[in-house]
Amino acid sequence: MSAGKILLADDDRYITQILEDMLVREGYSVSVVHDGAAALEAYRKENPDLLILDVSMPLKDGLSVCEEIRRTDQDVLILMLTAQRAQVNTVQGLTVGADDYMTKPFGPKELLARIRSLFRRGHK
Repeated sequence: MSAGKILLADDDRYITQILEDMLVREGYSVSVVHDGAAALEAYRKENPDLLILDVSMPLKDGLSVCEEIRRTDQDVLILMLTAQRAQVNTVQGLTVGADDYMTKPFGPKELLARIRSLFRRGHK
């Protein structure tokens, strides 16, 4: 039984491979895309429970993806995962509709704890 469906969108293939492996080991069903346009397409097709979005992606950035999704879906969980550490970036991510915001580098245990927390208080 899957712990939940996660869509992981990040243009760093090294990071996505590590995260995908870790999340699958934890029982999650994971789909991976590498740009914002593909993230929107996969979101519409797969109806994930949680999106993990990198802010800086080609074609469409994660903030734009989050904002577009939030126009029609207030329930899907969204965690922004980014190298942008400035407080203004965190505020912007939360303002456009992210449920949580983590900066790279991150600890895998903390990421898993945040994902579990989001699912516990999840909207779905």
